[in-house]
Amino acid sequence: MKKTIREKIEGKESGLLTYPLHTKSSGSLGRMRKEEEDPIRPCFERDAHRILYSTAFRRLRYKTQVFFNPEHDHLSTRVDHSLFVASISRTVARALGVNTDLAYAIALGHDVGHGPFGHAGEKIIQNLAKKIDKRFSFQHEIHGLRVVDKLTLRQSTGEHGLNLTYEVRDGIVCHCGEETQQYIFPRQKEENFDLSKIKDRGKKPYTVEACVVRMIDRIAYVGRDVEDAKLVLKRLPQLPGSITNVLGSSNRVIINTLVNNLINESNKRNNKKKGKIGFSDEVFAALKKLYQYNMENIYKHSKIQDYTEKAEGIMRKIFEHARNELDSKSSTKYGIWDENKDTIPVQRLHKFIKGTYNEDVKEEISNDQIIVDYLSLMTDRFALRMFEHLAIPEPVG
Repeated sequence: MKKTIREKIEGKESGLLTYPLHTKSSGSLGRMRKEEEDPIRPCFERDAHRILYSTAFRRLRYKTQVFFNPEHDHLSTRVDHSLFVASISRTVARALGVNTDLAYAIALGHDVGHGPFGHAGEKIIQNLAKKIDKRFSFQHEIHGLRVVDKLTLRQSTGEHGLNLTYEVRDGIVCHCGEETQQYIFPRQKEENFDLSKIKDRGKKPYTVEACVVRMIDRIAYVGRDVEDAKLVLKRLPQLPGSITNVLGSSNRVIINTLVNNLINESNKRNNKKKGKIGFSDEVFAALKKLYQYNMENIYKHSKIQDYTEKAEGIMRKIFEHARNELDSKSSTKYGIWDENKDTIPVQRLHKFIKGTYNEDVKEEISNDQIIVDYLSLMTDRFALRMFEHLAIPEPVG
């Protein structure tokens, strides 16, 4: 039987994938729902395209990375960051000899679980939910799996969930770029481990490609955040020599230094044998200092704190309105609403419910989970519009 283009591509992978513990496309653990293989694209490339064209990914264009300023053309947004991570991850994956398609797909999807207003929004959703149920936890890595598995509509089939491969789903839920680690290596191989059982960030990834993305996540934003800060904040202190002498002073040089060091250090015989991805002692020490500099001078800056307080007020207003709306309508699972008579915020909430949850949803979804899903998928500007509708009286007459 004549081989498909996909099979020919998969056959060539053996010569390219030289790093220990690499992941072959033909060796994937598969998808949640079985489906026909694509005749042209290997499975991980197909996943990358599903993520890239999804509404969840497109929304990242209007979600804050660090600084909220929708009128500024040059400040990074969440989609910019995701593309930066994807680009760098492909470079590193190719240099190390691991699967570039898998690294690219994980990188594109790693932040789809983020809500509006950056990391401030994540903390706000977490705090609001915990006021109702102390056991409730919202972490964008964990929620990202819910987004790709259940909340994102796959336009080609009309199904909810992108039906991604196990390896890409694992990379999304285990990426945790907020941890500063010198080395990371994959966890022991676990056949058919249920990823939905992961309830807290920090679990090591299943593949070496996901380990690459987890390291690149920090590389992609730590220098870029400094450049963005220079556009917004006044009197930003100079980077100390203990950082610039090792990493450089511009984002371009910092990324180049970190990427080269990551590749060279990971390719050392002992590290390569164990599948360890990481940095040298000197570079890692400078990276930690740079992150600490960002924490003290950027992330804890008074402008960011002021922005966080205002974002919290916006999110709380929407949260309380949505909860009151759903709790007041108990005649059906999702309430009763009149599309022609109800207010715009009520219409938007119920249209979200109608378009997101199938009738055959097997899990019992609480009103609180619905609201968290609703808030998490909002863009900054959508949240602002909802707040305006709720806070500003409509003209009479």
